[in-house]
Amino acid sequence: MNNIRKTTCFSDPFIRKTFLFGMLVFISLIKLNALGPVSSPGNGGDISSSNLDLLIPNLALVDPQITVRCANPQYSCSTNMYCLDVEFKSDVPNKELFGMNVRFLYDDSVLEFSTFNGFLGGYGSIAPNPAIVSYLSNGVPWGFASGADYANGAIQKVNQNAPAIFISTTNWTKLFQICFTVDNAPDENNFSPSVVWDLEQNPANGGYPTGSAGVVMTVVTTTGSANAIEAVDPFNWHYIGSGAPPYGEPFQEVTSNISCGTCALTVTSTADAGPNTLRDIISCASSGDTIVFAPALAGATITVSTTKLIVSKNLYIRSNLTPKLKITSTIPGLFEIAPGKTVEFKDVEITSGTTLSDNSGAAFKNQGILKLVNVKLFKNVNLGSAQYLVKNWPSSQILLYGSCFIEIP
Repeated sequence: MNNIRKTTCFSDPFIRKTFLFGMLVFISLIKLNALGPVSSPGNGGDISSSNLDLLIPNLALVDPQITVRCANPQYSCSTNMYCLDVEFKSDVPNKELFGMNVRFLYDDSVLEFSTFNGFLGGYGSIAPNPAIVSYLSNGVPWGFASGADYANGAIQKVNQNAPAIFISTTNWTKLFQICFTVDNAPDENNFSPSVVWDLEQNPANGGYPTGSAGVVMTVVTTTGSANAIEAVDPFNWHYIGSGAPPYGEPFQEVTSNISCGTCALTVTSTADAGPNTLRDIISCASSGDTIVFAPALAGATITVSTTKLIVSKNLYIRSNLTPKLKITSTIPGLFEIAPGKTVEFKDVEITSGTTLSDNSGAAFKNQGILKLVNVKLFKNVNLGSAQYLVKNWPSSQILLYGSCFIEIP
């Protein structure tokens, strides 16, 4: 069940931008008794819809409705990291997120917040950075087995020169990730933790902790930023009752298998995800392992269609098949090599992903040491001009051995 809250904005974009993503994000949970609304330095009072109406009488604004959700859970056995894509949808076209107060609750006995990650489009964390996490001893109002952790952080478009990512009106647009470590999984084969956005069933009540303004979002305008109507879609949780405690309860919608049994290290499936896929085995392999491909995959194509393949360990991905195995992408980007990691590809053909807004490497975002042995690297037909196939970041290396071919975009 989605929850929607209307906010009112200042008429001056600079003032609006400064207050919503200046003052608001610098105030800690303790100082404002669980982070209350933005305060005006003029009189110390809360800036709410009612007193803004006094400041701007008879002002009719049509704000876009921006809905935020968590989706596409990914788990790494090597790091015990469980990450969720944070995605957005707009009810009107050509809207770009300016910033967001990222506030949510989760069961303290199941997850521990780690970081915001995987930023696209020039976005990044702002104060409070790192996000403030506070323990609420009573987890009952959200149906948690123990107390709740309340995370309060903020993100904003920090690189104004990055190409705009306009929020889709029909699909979901990913802008970053929320990552956790897993404390306890009652069922590793059907893991479905709840993440609850800080916005009550009645949006007029704001967030859950006393005084909290809840989730706040603004959108980019030609002169600064403007407010939005916030809508939230909880993850594996839904509202119940009249809006008083208990506010809601866990509701199993999206499950994951986070079991880390013996890793076979042989890819037998060309699917994007699931058992015995390249994605699955990259996740379960240990640092230093060699991943190989079953003979039945000779001449086959592995198509990456959901999210990039993140390699955060030393791996050797080797094939000896004829005809060669192909790895291709239909999304922006394909492989991402973590800093300080050595990853080798041997005897495969790779076709890049499509255009990335931050031009971080359509085939490889390389922050480590990338070794290509007898590898052919082609550009995707939908890749824009002047895009990098391989983007080597500072202190990274790319080493070519044998007969390699890299197509010029």
